[in-house]
Amino acid sequence: MKKTLAIIITILFHYVSYAQLRDTALAKRITINGFCLCSTTIADLRKSNPDLKETDVEEMDLSKNCFGEDQQFLAGKGYYTNAQPGIIFQKERDSAFISKIRLTREFKGKLPDGNFIDLKKFLLKDLFKLYPQFKDKWQSRDCSEYWKFSNDTISFYVKINKNKKPQFPIDKQFYLNKPIEGVDITISCGLIRARDAGYRDARYRDTWYNDAWYHDALYHDAEKHKDGVYYLDRIRVHKSDLQKINPTDIASLDVIKDSVITKRFGSNSTAGLFFIETKNFAKSRYQKYFSSKSPEYAKLITDPGIDAAIQYILNDKVLKENFEGDLAGINDKRFKGIKILTKAELISIYGISDKDYGVVISTDLTKK
Repeated sequence: MKKTLAIIITILFHYVSYAQLRDTALAKRITINGFCLCSTTIADLRKSNPDLKETDVEEMDLSKNCFGEDQQFLAGKGYYTNAQPGIIFQKERDSAFISKIRLTREFKGKLPDGNFIDLKKFLLKDLFKLYPQFKDKWQSRDCSEYWKFSNDTISFYVKINKNKKPQFPIDKQFYLNKPIEGVDITISCGLIRARDAGYRDARYRDTWYNDAWYHDALYHDAEKHKDGVYYLDRIRVHKSDLQKINPTDIASLDVIKDSVITKRFGSNSTAGLFFIETKNFAKSRYQKYFSSKSPEYAKLITDPGIDAAIQYILNDKVLKENFEGDLAGINDKRFKGIKILTKAELISIYGISDKDYGVVISTDLTKK
């Protein structure tokens, strides 16, 4: 009987940074049968697994109800082999390389730190026991049907009970005995390509434009589309999809015409990159950023619904509406400090009584 090679999945359990990719260390640490993600192709997998077949994949983060699809990999499609039950390989959108692994309920084996899991029996409380850091990582897009617990490299999903009212604050005790429905392991092949191509641009240092997906879009997508390329919440969408968005839900709009685009299509060309962020997406970004600056703030926003009870004050200005884009635009160059106010302090200093907390942010107004 032919002995099946075990799949070794080595996962980096922390945030993926550009610096970690300078020597392709990350790629070397996420492997399948000795082949690196973003280096292994479908053909490579088929050589060792002749029965490799295509299969549908339910995208748990960006479901069919969402406006766009993740551009890192071919969404909704994957490959499986009977020799590796519970594992689905998904290839990069624009090449044959594998950039994502989905672990299904059939997966049974060890995680890279040696912890054994059987996804048929693996509950949310088991996840929290193995990885306590995920206890405060409740995330979900408005269009998704799952709670997501993620560190950007590995994501665990639990089905949201839409019939449970109210949705917020989250009844965390209720979900503890719910099963983990799937696990995604993802690496951005664009980060490696961006590094190799030298797309690191000093003009965008300390902003989200520094992300490799932006450079992929700038130097790859835009040159192919004379009518422009559109990204909604960092997800590539068709121009027609934007008609579904309520204008009042938009936090920011940036139009980029890089010199490469201008040279390719001319200064009067409509070609360009359109980056649109919704208020919910901007909120998730500024919450993540401020959490990195203040443990007190990070503890405060453990419940996703708490933001409605917070009054934000930016440079002594009370923010009433349409402020999400302004807060999401704060970066290390501008940030000076953050302070949490109690309800009593909020009333005493600002005369605001309809909020439970105040978050006072100060920035350097001379820097962009």
